[in-house]
Amino acid sequence: MRFSDVFGYSVQNLRRRELRSYLTILGIILGIATIVILVSVGEGVKKDINSQLEAFGPEMIAIAPYSMEDVTSSGVGMTSSGRLYKRDIDYIERVPGIDEISYGTYGRASVRFKDKEIGSLVMAVTPNMFTLYPDYIAIEEGRYIQEGEKHVVFLAYNAANEIFGKDKVEVNSYLYINGIKYRVVGIAEEIGTSMSSQDDSSIYVPYDDSEEVFGKTIAKDELTYIMLTAQPGADMDAVTEQIEWQLASSHRVSLDKKDFSVYTQASIMDTVNQITGILTGSLFLIGLISAIVGGIGIANTMFMSVLERTKEIGILKSIGASSFQILSLFIMEAALIGAIGGIIGLALGILVIQFIPYFGVIPYLSLEVAVGVVVFAMATGMVAGFIPARNASKIPAVEALSYD
Repeated sequence: MRFSDVFGYSVQNLRRRELRSYLTILGIILGIATIVILVSVGEGVKKDINSQLEAFGPEMIAIAPYSMEDVTSSGVGMTSSGRLYKRDIDYIERVPGIDEISYGTYGRASVRFKDKEIGSLVMAVTPNMFTLYPDYIAIEEGRYIQEGEKHVVFLAYNAANEIFGKDKVEVNSYLYINGIKYRVVGIAEEIGTSMSSQDDSSIYVPYDDSEEVFGKTIAKDELTYIMLTAQPGADMDAVTEQIEWQLASSHRVSLDKKDFSVYTQASIMDTVNQITGILTGSLFLIGLISAIVGGIGIANTMFMSVLERTKEIGILKSIGASSFQILSLFIMEAALIGAIGGIIGLALGILVIQFIPYFGVIPYLSLEVAVGVVVFAMATGMVAGFIPARNASKIPAVEALSYD
């Protein structure tokens, strides 16, 4: 019996039991569509975060006033076991391989434009922060804050176009931050990624205005972050290690009890990839459960098919069909159910993920995943149909012919 004969015979049997076949295929469709949607979302988040980090460049180094123990126990930014101060800059500048350093602080403040007043996050930054990362914070209109300026403000895209409702803020407009008058000197382009909503709503003022804006909510010369770039070609691991030593010396703590963290683009990407890997794996398992349920449906359908076609199996054996050929017929039928369900499930999943960007996430479906889910569906069908197929192949011809 040729492969084409086995294939044609299996298709014919599926068509003879259309309703049962459709219901069985439906279980696989839902399982595969779930896998496609969830894995695409997980991979999309991972790809989006990595693309944002790449905008900062491989020489980027960030310093935050908390240790990794704080992150594990309380979450980033929720608590801080330490503080950064401007004097820490003097220690960092001793490290060979440092190119440029930027720093700043942030906090909530009252911001008023015309007759609308809101509470918003305000970031007091050194002017060189914008030139350090021009690919991330690009100018749409106006200019960046310049050295020596005071009482000027640079707005991210949403801060200028959305947070004050219908009132759009333009260059040379005036905002009142905690009652102090600030002139708008520039507006940024929209970053527009799924993870940039806060950055797109940022309000930037000169660091020299920080004490005036935040008052007693921060200590004198306190910093919330330090950002710097290493010189091109510098050994990032060595530079990071030296920064940690210098900051530990400044804070008079050991490295084992450091109250700060130093991050590079590579270390952040590694952490993100680990987290999104766990996320994607968890989402895949959820979809896998649905696919297994579909596999159970295939097994049930094949058991019923064997029971109903016992006499047919006897006829096939009486005209020379071997046990292996009977086994092949039923496995092919189960594989077809899985393959059809996989292809339709893939198509359904692709259709659904077209709407996901409206919820702020850009999904990503790789060719490997697309092909893999169809192969997985077919394999699920073959595995689910193996035992019923083996049972069918072992039925003696005489017994099968006498079955009523």
